[in-house]
Amino acid sequence: MAFAASAEAVLVANKADANKSELQYLSDAARGDASALGHIVSLAKAYRGSAAGLAQIPVPRELAAADLAVVNALARISAITGDFARVDDDPLATMLALKQYPQTVLNLVNAFIAIEKAYRAAGITLPAGAPGASFVNIVADIAASQAAPQGASGQAKKP
Repeated sequence: MAFAASAEAVLVANKADANKSELQYLSDAARGDASALGHIVSLAKAYRGSAAGLAQIPVPRELAAADLAVVNALARISAITGDFARVDDDPLATMLALKQYPQTVLNLVNAFIAIEKAYRAAGITLPAGAPGASFVNIVADIAASQAAPQGASGQAKKP
């Protein structure tokens, strides 16, 4: 559980100045929103910092392959997101990055699923709020937030 808590701390320490995805900001930038590129750069920096931070923490042998996959995917997403920020200067780089993006995100999701499965296989569950829970349960948490009932404004309804 120390690994999960340390990994969670890395992700928290590398939080981006953004409240949307890089794809949403790229769409905003394409529509002329000048502030969108700054958010894209912030996301790229957060992914890069998270990859570097995760590469520095001790990893249990059982999680080594999945952790390496997370690190590699985050580093790749950082580069891809950085290319999104070049949309005005180098639209071809952005187009190539868009082509690589879905598989890289899938690789990241699969790596996080492997981490969660390894914890579950070891009989370890981390309830919400426990140190490391948001790292181990990240895919389930995202899926749950996407499945939340939507109100007329598109925001999740509060229970």
